[in-house]
Amino acid sequence: MFRFQCEQQVFEIGKIKFGGQPGKRRTVMVGSLFYPRHSAVEDHRVGRLKAGACEKAIENLHKASEETGCPAALMIYAETGEAMSSYLERVAELTELPLFIDSPKAEVRLSGAKRASEMGIGHRVVYNTLSAGTTAEELEGLRDSGIEAAVLLAFNPRDLATKGKIYMLENGGGLLDSGLIDLAQSYGVKKPLLDMAVMAAEQNAGAAMRALFVAKSKWGFPSGCALHNAVESWPPLMKLQGDDRKLFRYIDVASAIMPVMVGADFVIYGPVEYARRVFHAAAFADEMMYEAAADL
Repeated sequence: MFRFQCEQQVFEIGKIKFGGQPGKRRTVMVGSLFYPRHSAVEDHRVGRLKAGACEKAIENLHKASEETGCPAALMIYAETGEAMSSYLERVAELTELPLFIDSPKAEVRLSGAKRASEMGIGHRVVYNTLSAGTTAEELEGLRDSGIEAAVLLAFNPRDLATKGKIYMLENGGGLLDSGLIDLAQSYGVKKPLLDMAVMAAEQNAGAAMRALFVAKSKWGFPSGCALHNAVESWPPLMKLQGDDRKLFRYIDVASAIMPVMVGADFVIYGPVEYARRVFHAAAFADEMMYEAAADL
């Protein structure tokens, strides 16, 4: 087993701690709500939800967390500012867990950050994400919102290998004038969470796990990834038909556990409906890491 020589930073977001030495803390499991085609959503434009659907999903998440001891967080995806505001208001009533604000549009992310601050929940919100494509305008908006936690996406389209990810964080990888970490910190991000950028199986997905290890060794910031992004595009699974498609769920759970074994502080595992099966596997992995690191 291993112990990082670099001091490991621990950030408290809401009531959940992110970061630390492997085997000495639990891995935070981050599940998604209101993603495209989510059955809980009736209208993605305005953020209208089916009666009781959100409540049931979050209740089941709480039960899974209590049953296994896994710390949890929620990723809130929205396509419009109106929807983001609606989702934040509803979810904040139902849980005190950390909330990741997620959208493909910068203006929606910023509207979510602003609304969270207005609601008084900025201390438990994580801005998702800052990347090579982030503009100065977005960074200024994030700074003005007062949100201090953000995911830094180590995606380097010029180099999908481990070095490309690390260089993106360290010096901008030839795409930014400075490293993504320094850039984020200069705009008020005090709690950076490093995401090793898994996009698809064919985009060197496995390099994210080595990059995660290197990042924690180099900076000590909480690090993780969404390895499940590679599962659906993995060729052997794409060939499965009928009942054989059920094999997908086993590979999906495995993808959530593999980062734990290389020291991940957080794992983004996909739809929140998968929480119970993923949490049981994560709890087992955390226990094995604890036993392996007990005498370090």
